[in-house]
Amino acid sequence: MTSFKTMLLAAAVFAVPSTANAALVGSLGGGTGPFRTLTSAGLDDGAIATLSGGAVYTADLPFADIPEGDIAGNAFLAAGVQAGQPAVLNFTNPTTYVSFLWGSPDVYNRLSLTTSVATYAFDVASLGFAVRDGNQSFSQYVQFAASAGETITSLSFSNAPMTDAFEVANFTVTAVPEPATWGMMLLGFGMVAGAARYRRRSTKVVYA
Repeated sequence: MTSFKTMLLAAAVFAVPSTANAALVGSLGGGTGPFRTLTSAGLDDGAIATLSGGAVYTADLPFADIPEGDIAGNAFLAAGVQAGQPAVLNFTNPTTYVSFLWGSPDVYNRLSLTTSVATYAFDVASLGFAVRDGNQSFSQYVQFAASAGETITSLSFSNAPMTDAFEVANFTVTAVPEPATWGMMLLGFGMVAGAARYRRRSTKVVYA
């Protein structure tokens, strides 16, 4: 019984994030999906993230273009003079990973990610974009991953100076399991440990 309790305790330790070494890492890459639906309410109609500011479009406009490589028929989010800024996505549940398509990147674009620990600022230079001149035929996927103990709570898109547009699309989001899900995971660990212990006892060979 002691070993069973030890395994459950170990599972609980691994399941609960630690606040040590918390950090957020941003890099080029991602875009593997599945992609969330984007509407004026937010991601998946607000179920994943609610949207305030900015505007959601499904066609090219004089001040904002569909990001190159956007999924056919998919909407895109724009922030700027015409669309309004900042455009903020607030996640309904803590999130550990976010990826999206950054359209026509230029030096005016400003991205802020707020987490449970701090607020981080990114731009095309800090992320290492090869194209930074607002070329509308170029887009790049970016991704952001939080380490153990830190979760992403919101994304903010704006331009400085307030000019042109900041266009994004094709969001991928990985949310932290809710407490009930953690409980089910721990129960699963316990059942596996119990079954393994039972198998060890039942396979003993007894000689007469």
